[in-house]
Amino acid sequence: MAEAITAEKDGAKSVEPRRLSPGLAFLGGLIGIGYLYVGRIGYEIVFVVVPYVLLFVAAWARVVAEPVGWYASIAVLGLVRLVPIIHPVVLAWSRPLAPAKPYNRWWWYLAWLAGFGAVQLLLDPATTFGYQSYYIPSGAMQPTVLPGDRVVVDTWRYRDLAPAFGDIVICDLGEVKGVKRVVGVPGDTIELRGPLLIRNGAIVNEPYLSSERAPSPLDRPPLTLAADQFFVLGDNRGNSNDSRFVGPIGRDQIFGRVEFVAYSRSPGRFALVLTSD
Repeated sequence: MAEAITAEKDGAKSVEPRRLSPGLAFLGGLIGIGYLYVGRIGYEIVFVVVPYVLLFVAAWARVVAEPVGWYASIAVLGLVRLVPIIHPVVLAWSRPLAPAKPYNRWWWYLAWLAGFGAVQLLLDPATTFGYQSYYIPSGAMQPTVLPGDRVVVDTWRYRDLAPAFGDIVICDLGEVKGVKRVVGVPGDTIELRGPLLIRNGAIVNEPYLSSERAPSPLDRPPLTLAADQFFVLGDNRGNSNDSRFVGPIGRDQIFGRVEFVAYSRSPGRFALVLTSD
């Protein structure tokens, strides 16, 4: 038995250690395979899962719907993302010789990246985490929302609640999504008379409007909204494609409520809250 064991040991193939490069570990960390390169697949799995767990917890607690929570979440995720970039470099530097693992093959790295990319494509922040950021390219909502602003939208807001009068929303206007203000809800009678918005027979005070007012040809006769209809307008009435042209929209065409401006080219607009509650 002893001779058999000795022979088996003698016939075993020795695994040559491989030399790790801190530079390659850094590059691997940048694209998400740094820990794989240094032979720590367990760490790689942890740092793939942890950001999604943090995002889900922040979304469930509605932290991301507030400016402070949004920026704090970005900062925490940034720090979490730095660890799998820097730590593999430290490991490669401190232990330059390491045994090759079964997953230290190019096709393993490629399969890992493909799988991670597929997860990124399949996970929709709007449905999975309850928020979505939108870049605003047009001036249809000036001066409330400016071209170049990036806004954060609460996509879970209307799961249990209905869009309310005055809400700023992201909605489907047929060909494109747009940011508009809800000025009419089911049961309301809406009329446009020159620069005036008349809701249920009363003139609506609109201090948020742009100085550019819609011309008189855009007058609309009284229209009573059905049970699932909403009337939306841009604050820049002279440059907005809205319900004056496409008619009332359905609730299923409203994706969420705009909560705040996360980024803007204009100073002083960061974290500008666009809701009243």
